[in-house]
Amino acid sequence: MGFVMLRCALCLGVLLAGSVLGLTITSTGPSSIEKAGGETINFDCRFTLAPEDTGPLDIEWTLLASDNQNRDQMIITYSGDRVYEDYYATMKGRVHFNSPDPKTGDASINITKLLVSDTGTYLCKVKKAPGVNSRKILLTVMGKEL
Repeated sequence: MGFVMLRCALCLGVLLAGSVLGLTITSTGPSSIEKAGGETINFDCRFTLAPEDTGPLDIEWTLLASDNQNRDQMIITYSGDRVYEDYYATMKGRVHFNSPDPKTGDASINITKLLVSDTGTYLCKVKKAPGVNSRKILLTVMGKEL
């Protein structure tokens, strides 16, 4: 009898653990995109929250370093109900959240007037404790800059 009860308790634990999903990135767009210089890119990063995600909402978009010798570069954040978009001088005035209120579930951003130097891997990280999730997108900018 003890073995059966232990087995049932383990099954119940697995079921309960599987039902607690937490914060989820729901975007399913491409993970690799090619654009021409001068164009605009929309990086899709939509999310849903779980009931247990009760902490403050923080959204970070980072351009990941291409090698271990360099640092990752923050490009735009949302924290404390404010947008901070002056982290990266080369993108100043070119990067913006799509939504005027990212806490509605849309952490997507636009980067305008793309430069070849904008090529790289971008990371969207959404945090609302205890939930944390992220999505990476590789951008390749081709050709001449306008």
